[in-house]
Amino acid sequence: MNKKILCVLLALVLLFSFTACGGGGGNGGNSGGKDDGPDYEGMSMDELYELAKQESGTITVYATTTDASTAAKKFAKAFPDLKIEYIGCDTNTVASKIEMENETGNVNADVLMVKDNSGEIYQELVLYDVLHIFYPKTICSHIDQSLLTYGLPLYSTFNPWYYNNEKYPDGVPLESWWDIVEGYDEATGKFKDQKWTIYTKDITGPSYAALWAQLIVDADKVAAQYKKQYGKDLAYTYTGKLKNTAGIMELPENNAGVELFYRFSQMKMTELDDGDGVVEAVDKSLNGPTLGLTSASKKANQSQGYNIEWVTGLAPYTAFQACSYLYVVDGCDNPAGARLYISFCLGGEDGQSGCYTSFDKIGAWSVRDDVTFEKSSAKWEDVNLTTPDFDEIYSVYPNVKAYWTYWRSLAE
Repeated sequence: MNKKILCVLLALVLLFSFTACGGGGGNGGNSGGKDDGPDYEGMSMDELYELAKQESGTITVYATTTDASTAAKKFAKAFPDLKIEYIGCDTNTVASKIEMENETGNVNADVLMVKDNSGEIYQELVLYDVLHIFYPKTICSHIDQSLLTYGLPLYSTFNPWYYNNEKYPDGVPLESWWDIVEGYDEATGKFKDQKWTIYTKDITGPSYAALWAQLIVDADKVAAQYKKQYGKDLAYTYTGKLKNTAGIMELPENNAGVELFYRFSQMKMTELDDGDGVVEAVDKSLNGPTLGLTSASKKANQSQGYNIEWVTGLAPYTAFQACSYLYVVDGCDNPAGARLYISFCLGGEDGQSGCYTSFDKIGAWSVRDDVTFEKSSAKWEDVNLTTPDFDEIYSVYPNVKAYWTYWRSLAE
């Protein structure tokens, strides 16, 4: 039985074991995959605290964001008789680190805080009980059920395109993703007159490859937008370039998302390691109309005088709603302490009994319906975000990364 089929079967099993909170995946509130442990999900923070005091170890948090450091400091102040440690981890290596510690029995972390933009964390660690999803009932009653499928979200964000709002003072100069690849000649399969100068973070990174994978999954929507915008059916020009010399890669034929991706891969562009460099290039716009793809948090550079703004309202959607998730590590030394920290991060039962507002920053939105983040000027609904389908993204995005490398090698 191949891994994908096994994952689907596991997901179906988990579907029938949803908690009252409405989430999916993992083994709920029990540590180590056992069903006879404490009912952590129904416990208050006070009850978790009493259990945590009986655990002698240090609560260790692996996190890919420094926000977790601030949360750990506030946690230590709120619970001075508990020990806590924050360890910063690289997004690209933290999953393998957690998996290796699990396989060797040398589990160091109690909590993992990480974005799962590609579905890898869920498919490869949660479904295999390396990580467990904690669904505190009271907190989850304030979170949209659709956001609970793949884990307990802390906050949501997205990876937008940026434009220069000094050059375009009337607002977003794009209608859809097809406008980004304006100038592509379908007859020759090349760009005759590329409108936009493109700067982007590495497309093979999970956040960006997953975004393109979602567009491929939603091919019907992408095709419908093309016909609406241009009044004709989309012409497919990539199908003759589906295989590399080894003939081992796979993407579907006659897929509008793949066609969009192929056209984008043939553009003249600059890929940068640093998102700050992307928005700086948009601000300068030295070579005419410029777009940059990077994280939403880089909008904070407006405070340095950058003339940058998010591209919002793209059809069929601007991006997907990406979440930072909190997980309990299987076999950890502090199962109650881990859950206490997670509940504290999310503000406890009332949204105020913790440090939830510590995660209020530009490019982030609260996932709680009773707490509003103030630092992002736009509401995520106005940005036009879709909910990701990580089951489908996970099956597509490895080939997105592979084809990006291959198709970029064909670009002139």
